[in-house]
Order: sequence, then structure tokens, then C-alpha cells
Amino acid sequence: MTTHHPTSITTMHRIARAIAAFLFLAVSGIAFAKGTHPDIKPDAGIDLYGSILDETGAPVAGVVVSDGFQCVATDARGVYQMKRNSKARMVYYSTPENFVVETGGAPGKNSLAKFWTKLGNGNRHNFDLARLPAPEREFTLVCVGDPQTRIDANLARYKEETIADLRAFGEASRLPCYAILLGDVVHDNLQFLEPMRDITSLAEIPFFAVIGNHDHNEAVKNDDYKSGENFENVFGPLNYSFNRGGVHIIGMDNILYGDRKNYKVGFTDEQVEWLRQNLRFVPKNKAIVLAYHAPLRADNSLQNREAVLSLLKGYADVQLMAGHMHTQENLVITQPIDAFEHTHATACGAWWRSTLNTDGTPNGFAFYTFNGNKAANWAYKSIRRGLDFQMRMYRGDARFGGPGGHFTYYQTADDIVVDVWNSDPSWKIIAYEDGVEAGPLKKLPRMVDAYAAGYHVGELKRKSYASGGNGENTHLYRHTLKNPNARVEVRATDRFGNTYSVKEFTTGLSAAKDYN
Repeated sequence: MTTHHPTSITTMHRIARAIAAFLFLAVSGIAFAKGTHPDIKPDAGIDLYGSILDETGAPVAGVVVSDGFQCVATDARGVYQMKRNSKARMVYYSTPENFVVETGGAPGKNSLAKFWTKLGNGNRHNFDLARLPAPEREFTLVCVGDPQTRIDANLARYKEETIADLRAFGEASRLPCYAILLGDVVHDNLQFLEPMRDITSLAEIPFFAVIGNHDHNEAVKNDDYKSGENFENVFGPLNYSFNRGGVHIIGMDNILYGDRKNYKVGFTDEQVEWLRQNLRFVPKNKAIVLAYHAPLRADNSLQNREAVLSLLKGYADVQLMAGHMHTQENLVITQPIDAFEHTHATACGAWWRSTLNTDGTPNGFAFYTFNGNKAANWAYKSIRRGLDFQMRMYRGDARFGGPGGHFTYYQTADDIVVDVWNSDPSWKIIAYEDGVEAGPLKKLPRMVDAYAAGYHVGELKRKSYASGGNGENTHLYRHTLKNPNARVEVRATDRFGNTYSVKEFTTGLSAAKDYN
């Protein structure tokens, strides 16, 4: 059980959001049509400019606008102007905290955030915004790792499992929700980009996306920017930002793409400059969320890792969001900044072949609630499970497998092993024997997860799922029973005071194959 449920609905908030959406649509057709964008005489050498108005036709000053290579802000007349970069394909703005995140269509039709326009032959591009009834001081950001759809059956599972759960989550939330797909939206099948946009829209939550290695066009070699154009045409700019409450949220491409099998993780010098210019307009009392596909971890050999993270120094709170690994891990980074890097388990798990990621984390998504400029709560939501489902418990000597081999956690019959997939160093994980506290569990070293490998390798014979670092679990804990015959319970309390409990042992592999 848990002492805190961050997803109860309030009718008042739902009505307020509905009114804001109604006003936005109604006024878009009236005031926007009647609002007069100002005449602009651009400065010498300027070839990209426009203006931004609100729903009353009034100018909106201070909105950050970019062509993907530079950032400027609108002036008192709502006017922006810049010398267009020769490689630029889009012009777009960073949604201010007190304005609606515009989407591409009616709810459920196209919920993708729409804050850009493609550049054509014209030089002028205007935008219209609608104000919120009040800034959203509290909100929830949902992070979805690697849907990685490749065939129609994957699309069906994504719709019926991930999106069905995500929609229910949003409908139950007492707070406004936004979502971000953390890359590898598809698995090299770029024809699925638009269907994935449309299926994700069914959750009726405004969402954004970052590009992953499998989202690049493999026909374009050794050019990560050009190979990202197909993705950009559907999901929008490769590097962008928006604001909610006291949080500045940034999405960036961190795949240096050579081809399908040859890519590196990092950032180009142009991206570092774009981020530097973007952050010029963000006060230090803001929190920063930086989302990208592949983890940065503590590896300063990655191109421009230190340069990018150093730009985040001094902000009120920094949370880094990644996918890519098909494992769940909350890693504390201390250099060059203090921050959490959250590597997210995936929607597809082990490429839609089970209900598990390679480390044993169930298929699912994570969510983060922000209050002002701080992360106030985060948790993991397993597909078709309640929010109280945060761990599994095994006998220490259990063996899982099949024709492809068997796997164990290498503990004794007197031990229990608990997988607490969203844990971090602050969690308190306590064992109880016959209702009496028996002491904290000890963290086990990184190892191949016996339960996940037992199914993926043992049953399905997919040997690569337990080799070369794949399938390694970083969130296993052990307790040696004082009474081997005791009735066992493990309670885990996270850094926010949410307490979860597990009393039953997982013994067979049926839950790895199907949800039950």
C-alpha cells in the first residue's frame, strides 16, 4: 500500500482546463482573426521575423523564439527578428508558463504540442497564444521510454497497453499532465512516425518527443541533423523548450548519427550554442528538466557532455531524463553538476516480447510531479497495475528459465531478494518477519536479472538479452531470514514518504509472459 496517491481528480481543475480550451478555440477564430499583427520593418540583414499575440490581439513580450540554431525574444510589440541560419528548417517558440500548450488538433485527434512552423520561401511567421486562467504551479510530467514500434502488432500493444494506461492516468490526475516520449519512438520504421503520433494522441495529454537512434533516417549517413528531418517533420524541432510553473523543460537530440549501427552519444557545438542562448532567458530560480534519448551518466568522454551540463549550474533543481537502455535507474550525478539522471524503463520492455524490460522492471512509464521549482514526487507506473505495485520479491535460491538456460540470484534458501525498480540511495527498505521488524535489506551488486533473463533467454532463447551488459539489474536488495519459515513482508519508503509493501513471492514466469 502507499500513503500518497498523486492521481485524484478535482472537478474544479477539470472545468478550469475545459474553459481555457474553449476560450482558446473560440477566441482563436474571432480575436485572433481580428487581431492585427503589427507592421514590421526588419533591421538590415534580417530575413526571419514575425510577431506573437495573445487571444485578445495584444502583443506578448519576452517569448523566446528560435530557428534551431539561435534564440531571441519578442519585444514590447511582440516582435522577434533574426538572421536565419542557412540550415534552419523550422521557426518555433518556447511556450511561456502562463500560456496554453497549443496542440495540433482537438483532444484525442492530435495532442502533440504544436509550437512551430516549417520554413518556406516567406520571411515572416506569426504565432498566436492563449493565456491560462492561472499559471500551473503544480503539474505532472510523464516520461515514456522507447515505444520502439516496428510492426503492426507493436502499434496495437502500444495503443492497448501504454496509451490505455496513460489515458486513465491523465483522467484520474488532480493536476494538469504533460508527457514526453524519450526517443526510439519507432524501430527504424519511419512510416510508423505518424501512426505513433496519432496513437499517442488518444491519451488526450499534450505531449512532446525527443529523437532516438532508431528514429533517424538510416538512408542518410553521417549527418545526425539531416537524418533527423523525417522525425522533425512529424514531431517538431529536434532541440526545443517550454515552460510550466517554475520549471523550464528542454528536449534535445543527443544522438550523433553515423548510421544504424554506428552512432555516438553527445552534442554538437551548434547544440551547445543553442542551449547557451536558450538559457540566457531563463532565471536561475527556475528548475530545469533536460530530456534526451541516451544516458549521459558520469562519462565525460561523451562529446560536449560537460559543456551542456555545465550550462545548467546554479538552477534551483535539475532533473535529467533518458531512455535507451531498457532498464530503470535513478543515478546521482555529481560532476559537473549535482543532478539526478533518470534512465527510464520502456513502454516496449524487451522489444514487445514480454511484459518486462531486460532488467526485470515491468513495461510502463514514470511520472514526476513538480511544485513551484522543485520535484515534489516521482514514481513508476507499471502497465495494468496500480501505483502500489513497486517491487517483486523472490526466494534467494529460486531458479528461472527453460530450454535456453536457467538463471539465479546466487543467494541461499534462507535469503529473500527484492527488486525495487524505481529505488534510489534514499529509499528505506525494511524486512518484517511475522510482523516484527527484522532490519534493512542490503543492496546487491549489479547483476543479470534472473527473472527477466529466465524468461527472455530461458524461455524465448534470446541470448543477447543477458550478455554485454544487457539485462543487468541495479536495484536488487537482499535480506537473510532469521526464521526461514517466517511470514515475510518488505516495506519500502521512497524519498517523498510514499510507502509500498510486498508480501507474496513471485515464483513462476507467467507474469513475464502476460499481465496477471
